[in-house]
Amino acid sequence: MSGFIGQILGGLAGSGPAFAGILTQLVGAAEGANAGGIPGLIAQFENAGLGSQIQSWIGGGENLPVTADQVTAALPPEQLAAWSEKLGVPQEQLAQMLAEILPHAVDHATPAGIIPTQSSSAPDLSGLLSRFLGR
Repeated sequence: MSGFIGQILGGLAGSGPAFAGILTQLVGAAEGANAGGIPGLIAQFENAGLGSQIQSWIGGGENLPVTADQVTAALPPEQLAAWSEKLGVPQEQLAQMLAEILPHAVDHATPAGIIPTQSSSAPDLSGLLSRFLGR
């Protein structure tokens, strides 16, 4: 993990909780690609030709990286625009932040390779964000 996310979030006064909310929406338990959650994220990344990357984040072993351009291709443009506006950062910067943290967030949300169900509670990402923030 790089200190990039920590540097960015450190410069976004008060935006840490907003970014955590975005991550929870992406990896929280929900059904359907538009609803978010791991199942939706899998569908979005597979539709963008990134199935091997996201599957590596779920299973054991090394997490394959993704680029900001790949994240941009996988996620709906209107969603990225809304999140970018919410955080007050350019979409390119948000895509880079997500490229850095998504592999770790999905890995964290799928312990032992188990995909959370709709009835599962949202994963606690505070520890993961703390690692990126260096706290």
